[in-house]
Amino acid sequence: MDYSSITLFGLMKSKLAYLSQRQAVIAQNIANASTPGYKTRDTVEPDFKKMMQDSSKGSAQKLQLAVTSGNHIAGIGSANQVARTMQVKNTGDTAPNGNNVVIEEEMAKMSMNQADYQKVIGMYGKMITMFKTAIGSASGA
Repeated sequence: MDYSSITLFGLMKSKLAYLSQRQAVIAQNIANASTPGYKTRDTVEPDFKKMMQDSSKGSAQKLQLAVTSGNHIAGIGSANQVARTMQVKNTGDTAPNGNNVVIEEEMAKMSMNQADYQKVIGMYGKMITMFKTAIGSASGA
């Protein structure tokens, strides 16, 4: 069965793509903690609730594949602008060398990001189990 045609699975896939991209950005922040002039970055979370409402209404705005390079062909929709939207975060804390990375904040963000990722993976597993139960495959095979 192709689960990607089900809206909820598409949204979970988009959320996982966002969380993966955010993990990479946080790791980059940590790696550049002592780089002079480096400014902390973070990803802008899309409105997944609005995306779900739009897709359930049959809106013209559909989920699309991730565009991870400027050379990729963009499809219709706006769901996976997730993975490439970044913003520079201005905290009040700046080191004398111009760097504003606070390791403790980045580690806390990484921990929350990991917990969110595990939550979505858990939901995905529960949905698969429900589908298997509905089609009569109690053993999960």
